Amino acid sequence: MPTLLKLNNLPTKPGIYRFLDKTGRLLYIGKAKNLKNRVKSYFVKTTELSPAKQQMVQKINKVEYTLVNNETEALLLERSLIKKFQPPYNVDLKDDKSWLYAQITKTDFPQVILTRKKENHQTTKKDNQGRFFGPYTSALAIRQTLRMLKRIFPYYTESGPMINLAKNTTSRLHLGRYLNQPLTDKKEWQKNIGLIKKFLAGKNAEFKIALQKNMATQAKKKNFERAGLIRDQLKYLEIVNQKQRVIKNNEVDEGYLAKVKKKYLGLKELQKVLKLPKTPLRIECYDISNIGGQMAVGSMVVLTNGEPDNSSYRRFKIKTVIGANDPAMIAEVIKRRLHNDWPKPDLILIDGGPTQLNAAVRELKKAGFKLPIVSLAKREEEIYLPNEAIPIKLPKFSSGLQLLQRIRDEAHRFAITYYRKLHSKKYLE
Repeated sequence: MPTLLKLNNLPTKPGIYRFLDKTGRLLYIGKAKNLKNRVKSYFVKTTELSPAKQQMVQKINKVEYTLVNNETEALLLERSLIKKFQPPYNVDLKDDKSWLYAQITKTDFPQVILTRKKENHQTTKKDNQGRFFGPYTSALAIRQTLRMLKRIFPYYTESGPMINLAKNTTSRLHLGRYLNQPLTDKKEWQKNIGLIKKFLAGKNAEFKIALQKNMATQAKKKNFERAGLIRDQLKYLEIVNQKQRVIKNNEVDEGYLAKVKKKYLGLKELQKVLKLPKTPLRIECYDISNIGGQMAVGSMVVLTNGEPDNSSYRRFKIKTVIGANDPAMIAEVIKRRLHNDWPKPDLILIDGGPTQLNAAVRELKKAGFKLPIVSLAKREEEIYLPNEAIPIKLPKFSSGLQLLQRIRDEAHRFAITYYRKLHSKKYLE
């Protein structure tokens, strides 16, 4: 049975836990919003467990876990793994009769409906049933997601007279009038459905960029009402992204776990290459976004155990630097970060070369902090260390380099998104 010390070392984040016996046989797979609290409950409150679970606890020799981003991902991964490995103490999730799918019908006016009867349909262009997305273990989560999507891209979820009435643009029940959206014809309807398909398939980045460009265009044309509507669409889209991550058919098990393995490897490689005192479980990355020093902003993104920790992301309006001076801006952001009582990082990554790195190092010294810090220069993807003249050049296939690139790119995305938001707001004012 695992010791109390080992249980206390479990993270307090969402994830999947696996109980194994002394021979390594998988006994049980479970999900948790807080891994530490959930797993400990089996060992401190056994009297409240069913007889079968009490028997299981006596056999537990080892606890393994996989961290995920949120509770919804935990639900999806749990069900997929149970279906694949069939642990003996998981007796109620071994079939998929209750799994929920989103179906987009193949009609002139496609509808988005929820169904529990997929019947082995494949999502191909020849499928007369349309396309299926899922499965979803949480009916509440997918229903909330689709309701939010309807506010962004109007569509109907029911067939019958409503569809026919909606085709008539003079009807008060026309799609646009019914949903308090601009009038929507057949072409616009199908366009919206196409965007919903891309979102459910996890390909939402391209139309998010399209929306941002369209918003800027409408603002320049002084179509402020339309620009404001697109701004709201982007806001709701961001909320949906945080609530739901779609895992496509047959891509969960090996693909997801392989990515996880490539990451708790990337962290170990960084510890070794950068000679860090411990595995960098919390990495903070900083980037600056501006054009000619105008409306400059900074971003801080965080990886926890190799996964984006969105709740820890921070953004900064540059207040003390005038003109295009990225090193000074980095220094300001680092200084302001150090004055906040946030968890200390195991590694700080600066987007840039030695100039940006040195500016950040000076701020750390002024504040009396001794934290591991490096920078990543984009042109040659070289890693610069303080007081080291020669940068480190890792091979392209390096898991550690790819991890740094991923958080660097995320910091850049987060910074430029904030910059564009302020830029668009200026046009709207």
